Amino acid sequence: MPTLSVIAAIDIPAARVWEVVGDFEDPSAWYPWPVEEHTKDERVVRGPDGSTVRERLLAHDHASTGHTPQYYAYEVLDGTPLVGRLSVESIAGGTMCLVAWSVRFDSSPDEQLPALRALEHGVMRPALRTLRAAFA
Repeated sequence: MPTLSVIAAIDIPAARVWEVVGDFEDPSAWYPWPVEEHTKDERVVRGPDGSTVRERLLAHDHASTGHTPQYYAYEVLDGTPLVGRLSVESIAGGTMCLVAWSVRFDSSPDEQLPALRALEHGVMRPALRTLRAAFA
């Protein structure tokens, strides 16, 4: 199963970053696409072309132990089927964090290469740049 991961180190403690990214229902502070609607476990986001994508929350671990990353996992229900995971892990003695966003596809990488590139450069990298800039 092909996986695409984008990682950003941010010079802010993990707890502060998780306050921004940990809300699956409202990622508006950092996510580049607006959320059109949401329920407790699902959200619908609108892409720049006007299309919508429905995502369902699979797991949400917001309890920080200081040793394990906080994360949530979700699946895309419309369009290209994938499972995503966003995590925030404390590094550098708790003064910094590592934000890792990965997505897994069921199809071969050759079939999904255009979608992977569009997702990486149109959503994931810009979102993590926005997140990093929010703490600058």
